[in-house]
Amino acid sequence: MGGTDRWRPSGPQSRFSANGFGLRADGDEARVEEIARFVDFRMREVADRSSSVDTVKIAVLTALNIADELFQERESDQDTRQKRLEKQAKRLVTTIEEAMKPGKTGKES
Repeated sequence: MGGTDRWRPSGPQSRFSANGFGLRADGDEARVEEIARFVDFRMREVADRSSSVDTVKIAVLTALNIADELFQERESDQDTRQKRLEKQAKRLVTTIEEAMKPGKTGKES
């Protein structure tokens, strides 16, 4: 179940509506409803700040805003992981250097 095929326009089996757009999706119904409400809310925010009344333009702007937030979050997560790995690597180097000093046997008494 990939992200690109999870959401589909619905026919007569419409279960949810985001901004008047009937859709159906695989997965937990409560989660799908929560996501649809989130997208609807974000579209209303964009519409309130925009002079456009074109729903497609508002949907695209909303998608771009959400994608930008996702990319920022990913970059932030990646930076955090990178810093944690660098810190661990420094500790390991220090531990190895200490163990390799003359007179060290690698066993504690």
